[in-house]
Amino acid sequence: MRLYFQIMWFIILWCVTQIEFAWGYSSRRDLYRAAHQGRARRLLNHNSKVVVDRGRFQDVGEGDQSSCDNDRARAPQVPKGRRINSKSYGMGIAMKAAIEAKQANDHMAVAVKEASDRIKIEYSEKASAAARAAEAVLAGKRQALKQLEMEVREAEVIVQEESMELNSAEANIELALKAHRQSQEEMKLLIAGLKLAKENFDSAKQVSAACQHSMADKTSLLQAAQKRVAILLRQLSEARNDYAKTKKAAHSALCAANEARQRVDHVQ
Repeated sequence: MRLYFQIMWFIILWCVTQIEFAWGYSSRRDLYRAAHQGRARRLLNHNSKVVVDRGRFQDVGEGDQSSCDNDRARAPQVPKGRRINSKSYGMGIAMKAAIEAKQANDHMAVAVKEASDRIKIEYSEKASAAARAAEAVLAGKRQALKQLEMEVREAEVIVQEESMELNSAEANIELALKAHRQSQEEMKLLIAGLKLAKENFDSAKQVSAACQHSMADKTSLLQAAQKRVAILLRQLSEARNDYAKTKKAAHSALCAANEARQRVDHVQ
C-alpha cells in the first residue's frame, strides 16, 4: 500500500507539473501574441505615416515615391498561420500531456498489481517456510517426547522390580528376626545345645545384618528410582505442554500458509 500511495503521489505531482507547464506555455504564448500584435500595430502606424508623408510630398518625384513604396513593401506583416500554428502546438502539447498521464496511470496500475502479487507471493513463501520449520520443530519435540515416554516406562519397570525386591527383603528380614528369636529361646531352653544355638544365632545375626544392609541398599535404590520417576514425570509434563504449544503454533503457521496460498491462488 505504501508503494501504491508513492506511485499515486508521483503521478499527481507529474500531472501538476504538466498542467503548470501547459499553463506557463499558454501564458508565454499570450505574451508572444500581444508583443507580436504590438509590433504589427507599430508597423502599421509607421506605414500609415509613410503614406501620409508621401501624400504631402507628391512633388518630390518618382524616386522618392518608389522608395516609400519599397519601405511599405519591406514592412513586416502579421501572419495569421503563425497564430493558428501556435494554437495547434499548444493543443498538441496538452493532448500529449493527457496521453502521457493516461499511460502513466495505466503503467501505475500494472506496477501496483505486479508489486502486490510479488509481495503476496513473498509472504506466502515466508509462511510456508515458517510452517515447514514449525513442522520440523514439532517432529523433534515429538521424538523427544517419545524418548521421554520410553524412559518413563523403563523407570516404572525398574521401580516395580525394586518394589518386588524390597518386599522380598522385608519378608527375609521378618524371617531372620523370627529365626533370631527362636535361637534365643533355644539358647535358654537348650543349655546343652549352646554351641549349636550359638552358631545358629551367629548365622541368623549375619543373615539379619546382610538382609538389613540389602534392605538399606534396596531402600536407597527405591528412593533414587522414585526421584527419577518424579523427575521424568515432570519432564514428561513439560514436554507435553511444550508439544501442545508447538503443535498449536504449527497449526497456526499451517493455517496462515494455507490462507496465504489461497489468496495467491485467488489473485492469480
